[in-house]
Amino acid sequence: MDELKLIEAVFAEPEPTPEAAAKGRDRLLRLAGEAQAARLDRPRRRWPAALPIRRVALVGALAVTLSAGIIVTQVSLGGSDPHTPGYLIAAPPADAKALLTLAARAAADRSDTVPARGEYVHTRTLAQHSLHTKDKSGGTLSTKVLVSQERWEAADVGKPWLSRSQNLSATGPAPRRYWDRGVEDIVYEPGDCPGQPAYARLGAWPTDPAEVRAKIVAETGEEPLRIWGSLQSLVRESVVRPSLGAALYQVAAGLDGIVLVGDAVDAAGRPGLAVAMDEGDGTRSELIFDRKTYRYLGQRTVNLRDRKVKLPSGGEYTEKKDAVTGTAVLAVELAPGLPEVSPEASRMKIPC
Repeated sequence: MDELKLIEAVFAEPEPTPEAAAKGRDRLLRLAGEAQAARLDRPRRRWPAALPIRRVALVGALAVTLSAGIIVTQVSLGGSDPHTPGYLIAAPPADAKALLTLAARAAADRSDTVPARGEYVHTRTLAQHSLHTKDKSGGTLSTKVLVSQERWEAADVGKPWLSRSQNLSATGPAPRRYWDRGVEDIVYEPGDCPGQPAYARLGAWPTDPAEVRAKIVAETGEEPLRIWGSLQSLVRESVVRPSLGAALYQVAAGLDGIVLVGDAVDAAGRPGLAVAMDEGDGTRSELIFDRKTYRYLGQRTVNLRDRKVKLPSGGEYTEKKDAVTGTAVLAVELAPGLPEVSPEASRMKIPC
């Protein structure tokens, strides 16, 4: 099986040198040509003219066998690794609309999260935040912080919710004492406005794409960028209701200005494909999907150029090109109740 070794050499990791790859390709093509020539020179077998029905049957069986072989080959070679032959078969979607169509199908195949009375919807995410500090000369320094976020929302109106965060790591000049604050809990208690969990609030939304678009446009107008902004917020919440997510992706597929990004990475470091839109302020916002399953992974914002950013405390600083912030969805699950809450937890009213 010398040919298989040649194929492995062409797609080897690490990649072969250009000289070795060229020699391998030349030899592989030469062997293929010799095999083809040998088949052409081989005398053809004459089939008896008295067996036309059998010939048709054999041809049909051969076609079925050949088709099955092609299907098996496609399945066994399929993958997203560009160093394997399967990458040529399992090519990524051609454009943003194609990716969103596949993402909509993947979401439609999943069940919505519907908690029973007394249960909580528990979501786990990772987020990339920016922490700004001052240097000795008063200049602004930026540090990227990776944050673990969890949220428990009650199925029953009138019960408390819990939000928990913990800064896990940081990249930048800020000392650890500036960003490592341990576990921080915020308890949201019922007030004058009891509020609604995301799954209940989104439960009133239709799942027909045309109706979803009409509902969004009633608030945003027809400007694509404003529709896109509303879609991003809804997609973040719709992880608890994939049936709505499927409709949201179809609405996004109809927007002018969306593009495909083939090398996106979410906050958890998972590679994916993304659909994106230029925000017009020097940034590009993206929805990221798994490269193979097309399941929603998260969102990110990427700087397209160096840009001035105003700080809440006043002043501004220059954020560099390719700087990234974003979120990644890790899990959506049901929990029987709240975990033990920190005695130092902050307390707020449930937002309306």
